Amino acid sequence: MKKLNKLCCFFTIFILLIFFACSKQINKNVITIGIVQIVPDVLLDEATEGVIDALKEAGYIEGKNINIDYRNAQGDISNINLILEKFVQDKVDMIVTNSSPCLIAACNFVKDIPVVFTVAFHPNQLGIKDVPDNVTGAFDPIEMDDFILMIKKILPEVKKIGIPWNPSEANSQFSVEELRKSTNDNAIELIELTVNSSSEVLQASQVLISKDIDAIIVSADNTVHSAFESVVKAAEEKDIPIFVTEPSFVDRGACAGLGIMGYDWGKASGRLAVRIIGGEEVENIPIEKIVSKTLRLNTEVADKLNIKFPEEILMKGLMKVNEK
Repeated sequence: MKKLNKLCCFFTIFILLIFFACSKQINKNVITIGIVQIVPDVLLDEATEGVIDALKEAGYIEGKNINIDYRNAQGDISNINLILEKFVQDKVDMIVTNSSPCLIAACNFVKDIPVVFTVAFHPNQLGIKDVPDNVTGAFDPIEMDDFILMIKKILPEVKKIGIPWNPSEANSQFSVEELRKSTNDNAIELIELTVNSSSEVLQASQVLISKDIDAIIVSADNTVHSAFESVVKAAEEKDIPIFVTEPSFVDRGACAGLGIMGYDWGKASGRLAVRIIGGEEVENIPIEKIVSKTLRLNTEVADKLNIKFPEEILMKGLMKVNEK
């Protein structure tokens, strides 16, 4: 009887050891990805969704073989470093940065964990001369000539354009620099007004509009994006059209937008993340330039402003009119 009890005890311990060993192996096979986003925002939210969907399409399902730790800095730059520090402490398998400020912080702080960025310019464009070997992603070349050409086709008599922007954001700095070149080449005066927080966007937009501008631009600025409704409010008061480089904002009151859809951007970055999970070394995956742009037009806003979109614009192949 004693021998039987010992045998049962031994067998029970053996089963438990196998169970714990299997559990440990299962946990080891679960990939943990930390996603850091600068602010709640339509464009950025769509990009995060795109990243996750790209992972799903490759067979990586949340709660099954992948764990996604999503963190939002709520517009506070200092929170980004705290989030990244937490990811490093937790030894996540990969970090996805959503927005240029998050990419810049990761390039400076994260050394031994693969980093994939989305909704950002190329690190070189953001002042990072030597891109770390552990960083890759998809970027927007922000070619403003096409954007200004679109505006000129819609508003042939355009002479003066206003833009509110935050000089503390590297992405916004680069965007405005490119915009200055393009407006200068097209004999358009660019009126700039800087803001330091989203609470200043309404007043800045109102001041810009008081300067007899023909249109207002919102481009690659997280601060202004977070207060986009303020830009719309100011513009509607004086019947001024808004043009955006992020097509997602057309549904929120802009007249027209030309650029990369957040969801498409996220999927492009997500596919790079899948390659890394599959075993490719980060340093062997080139940073990807996104060249496909979407033109979106808001016919309802245009009608209110007595703007008639020319056939050349209406017939664009990638155009989506009032379509979410």
